[in-house]
Amino acid sequence: MGMIKERIRTEEQNQRHRALRILGEHHHQDFCSTSYLFSNSHLRYIDLIFDLFIESSQQIIPEDFIFKYDYDLTNVLNSYCTPISCLIMFFKQLSQFQQLPVDDRLILLKNNIKILLPLLTHLLNTTFDIKILINHPGPNYINNKIAYASSLFEDIALDDNKLLILLIVIFLFCPCLFTNESLYDAGYINNHSRQLIQYAYDEYTQLLWYYILEKCLDQEEQAVLTYMKIVTTFLHLQNVTSEIYGIVECSVQVDQLHMMMQSVLHLT
Repeated sequence: MGMIKERIRTEEQNQRHRALRILGEHHHQDFCSTSYLFSNSHLRYIDLIFDLFIESSQQIIPEDFIFKYDYDLTNVLNSYCTPISCLIMFFKQLSQFQQLPVDDRLILLKNNIKILLPLLTHLLNTTFDIKILINHPGPNYINNKIAYASSLFEDIALDDNKLLILLIVIFLFCPCLFTNESLYDAGYINNHSRQLIQYAYDEYTQLLWYYILEKCLDQEEQAVLTYMKIVTTFLHLQNVTSEIYGIVECSVQVDQLHMMMQSVLHLT
């Protein structure tokens, strides 16, 4: 019986992935067109991306999972291994990510994923009602800072988790995020992969703009204000997370951190 369920589940996944690929091809064609208009196919594309995230989360994250912020910062950080595994599983299903060589995928994940953790925390909280419990402020009030960072996009993406997942995908492919250095300075990425990453970033950024414009009922002035608010909020997020990870470097017991977290936090 279990094997039958597994086959059914896999076929459903395959159908969804085929639909995502087909819609992605239409989206690619429209993106290349000079007369790009937000259509039902683009909305379905966003829906499918969000469904893939939901599916990945349901497979990996236990129903009783909570974000518990205690005094032991090492335990707090290690608890993020499960959500990060969910995020990586989701990324692996994106065609733009699949086109990259494995080594380049690892460079992309290692350098951009840690800035995504506050967004991921907020998305899991709003999508699955995963609780955030602050049992102790932690060293230098880091737990309060982590919770604050996770709340920064509340006003922008109120009840709009699809906007959040779009932002996560965009920031994954951003060539320059957490530091002033280019992503490509962190490890060798060949020119073809650079072009793929840049194109994916541009493609999803334009999709975001038209999604915002659609949500604003084609009122371009309001859409511009929303878009600029996203940009300024993300810049603020970078400053807050820079402070957080500065505390992490001084306070965490690296040898007790999971290897995944050591890599994501650039502690190796």
